[in-house]
Amino acid sequence: MAELLSGQTAVNGNRAGNLTRGRFYTCPVCGNVIWAEGEGSFCCCGVHLPPLEPEVPDDAHRIRTEQIEGEWYVTLKHSMEKDHYIRFLALVTGDRCRIVRLYPEQSAETRFSIRGHGWLYAFCSRDGLFRVRV
Repeated sequence: MAELLSGQTAVNGNRAGNLTRGRFYTCPVCGNVIWAEGEGSFCCCGVHLPPLEPEVPDDAHRIRTEQIEGEWYVTLKHSMEKDHYIRFLALVTGDRCRIVRLYPEQSAETRFSIRGHGWLYAFCSRDGLFRVRV
């Protein structure tokens, strides 16, 4: 308000703009997944959620992609047990974020329509967030 009354123009730099700069947050209590276009401050189940830092996948979390009929077919050879599984897969491009929630005892695979380049994410309930460029 003080800036408006002083006659100075306030420049609000666009910190998000491109969705590939978004951040993921997950609740360790209930498993809630939050995706934000930029940095944020979130709480869930009384716990402050830090942003997840994506890592390059190791051999146990290698994300495999194959183009089939205009879609990315995404698979991981990862255990899907109740205490250790891939919780979600997400494809983030410049204008879209698509998240597929996975559950224990189902296969770690999904399909995403191909709409430009971006990042493919996989979140392991035990080891964290991994990403690869597509």
